[in-house]
Amino acid sequence: MTIRRLSVGSVGAPVRRLEQELKKRGLFKGPVDNAFDAKTKRAVQAFEKRRGFEQDGVVGARLSRLLGLGLPASKPGAGSEDAFDVVSMNVKANPLMSQDKVRHDVRRAAKSGELIGWQEIGPERYRDAIRDLKGFSHFMPKGLETPISWKTSEFKLLDSGVERMHGGLAGVSPHRQVAWVKLQNKQTGEVMIHMNTHLVSGAWNSKTQPSDPWRKAMWKRHIEKLGRLIERFEKQGYPVTISGDFNRNHFKVLGDKVVYASGLRGGTHGRSTLDYVMHTRNGGLKKLSTHIDRRYASDHNAVIVRYGYD
Repeated sequence: MTIRRLSVGSVGAPVRRLEQELKKRGLFKGPVDNAFDAKTKRAVQAFEKRRGFEQDGVVGARLSRLLGLGLPASKPGAGSEDAFDVVSMNVKANPLMSQDKVRHDVRRAAKSGELIGWQEIGPERYRDAIRDLKGFSHFMPKGLETPISWKTSEFKLLDSGVERMHGGLAGVSPHRQVAWVKLQNKQTGEVMIHMNTHLVSGAWNSKTQPSDPWRKAMWKRHIEKLGRLIERFEKQGYPVTISGDFNRNHFKVLGDKVVYASGLRGGTHGRSTLDYVMHTRNGGLKKLSTHIDRRYASDHNAVIVRYGYD
């Protein structure tokens, strides 16, 4: 749902409740009233600073939840201002596809959503196809095979980073990482985290290989570290969405830490489901719809989840 926002100039009972909650925490000084003024803003900023948030002095969905304000909201829908689509797309690089096919897949994914997590983006020409997209910005530092793109009309980048999950093994697998971005919705002001990753392949398939023990150990290490990273952002009060190729079929890869918004049996890689879009349970996000798009040159299908705020 789209949560009513409180800022300087707001009036009424919601402002009174806000000031009462801030006063309980020792942040608001003076008499409580129904007007959001400069004094109220300073108290909100003090609360944001205490929690390690950006200090804009505006109360949206996140602060409303943390302060227990229960601000009025409108029901989300396909055209609501806070609805957005998250896409997970593996653009096959083993074996390499022709550039025409790469461009086809990249452009199709860009038409499907506002926030895209890419996998297998190693070759520079694959990266060029992403850079050529109109209306998108990208977190794509050198060497990162799991970049993230977002529509610039919808989101503003606040922060970004790459977390190393484990090293690689020659002839078996490259090192594995998790990319993340902190984005602010330009329409609603809400801030969220999106993560994107690609786990080691072959750890759980039926093929027997000498490297199986290493693959399984690294897969588990990746999941454990990813879980801790998600918890870190949850503690900061941010809703988190996660996209990626998890290379494990029909499986709750993160247990009950997340909601598997794309489902466990979507058929994202032939009959298998290796690609998922997930979100944290307590961040206020609500899945509105899920779609698996099979019209790609890659051997992976696109996973598309539409979100709104609960």
